[in-house]
Order: sequence, then C-alpha cells, then structure tokens
Amino acid sequence: MRPAAAAHVEWGPVAVWVGALISSLAVIVALLGGMGWFARRRQPILSLTFEPEQPWCRRVGRHDGDTGVPDALWVRIAVENHGKSPAYGCIGRLVGLNTDEALRSDIDPVQLRWAGVPRSRSFEPVDIRPGQREYLNVAYRPSGGHWVIDTFDDDDFEPGFPIRLPADQRHVLTVALFTDNAHTRSIGLRIEEGTNGPRLSREP
Repeated sequence: MRPAAAAHVEWGPVAVWVGALISSLAVIVALLGGMGWFARRRQPILSLTFEPEQPWCRRVGRHDGDTGVPDALWVRIAVENHGKSPAYGCIGRLVGLNTDEALRSDIDPVQLRWAGVPRSRSFEPVDIRPGQREYLNVAYRPSGGHWVIDTFDDDDFEPGFPIRLPADQRHVLTVALFTDNAHTRSIGLRIEEGTNGPRLSREP
C-alpha cells in the first residue's frame, strides 16, 4: 500500500500543473478568438500589380458593326488573392488622377470594368478565391487617339467630367480595390508619351 500512496503523492503536483497549463491555454485561445486573431489569419490578402507588358497591356481590335474602330491598347491592373479565404464583393475604382504633376479636382471617383466577363456583368462585384487572379481594366487608347478611362458607357451615364485624357500629357491614375472582407488596396499607374509610343509604369 505504501508504494501506491507514494506514487499518488508524486503525481499529484504534476497533475495540478498540467491542469493549470490547459486552463491557461484555453483562456489564451478564447482571448485570441475574441480579438479576431484567427479570423485575421484566414483573411484574404490581395495584391495589385502592373507591368508594361502582356497580360497587363493588351492590344486588341475593336469593331462596332460595319464601322471599323482602330485597334486599341488596353491597360489593366492584376488583382490576386494570396490569402486563405475568398475576397467577397471586389470592385475597382479610379480614386485619383494627376495630370502633368497637378491633382485633378475636376475628376470624380468612378468604377472600373472587370476584364474577362460579358460587358453586361463587367461592373458587378466579383469574388476572388485563394490563388485566383483577375484583371481590372483601367484605360484604353485607340490608335492615334486619346486615352479613355474604362468606366460606364451607358446612355444614361453623364459623368459631368472628361473621361478622355490627352495622349500628349503625363497622367498618374490611382486605382483602389474595395472588398467586403479585406483591406482596401491601391496602386498608381503612370501613363505618358515616349519616343516610340506610350510609356507605362507603376507609380512608386
């Protein structure tokens, strides 16, 4: 009987210590959960990228019935989800514009068009899943013409400000991506005329 009693006395403090550790861990987990730590760990992580090459820049033909429209250079922003959860309700908007280093106060924020979907659905919010990449049209330039912000072209859309940007000026367009469940991201895009045509770059 004495060895059994001795074993009980020996393991008693260990059991108390293990119980206290488990209780402490439970409290920590509860606190982290209450602060949203686990939810943030699974939050979507969105990145906006641009490079002056395919597929960010794409030249395609545009035609309207029997009247030919010159080929246009389309400039797009890539949106990719590097997180572990889908990003819901993503929309892109032009939120700022500088022309020749001067802030344009005559341009209001406008929504931009998603690429890769029918035009009838190109302004609807999209969900971007982990590892998924989508492209957001920012502007296009018909051959020999001015840059055009790729926003609404409905007959009842009256922006009250110019959506055409002279090609012989330097423009910096600031694009922001808004979602239901992730941090807002933004990126600057510089458009200017170079020796051999348009010169495009990401604004630092």
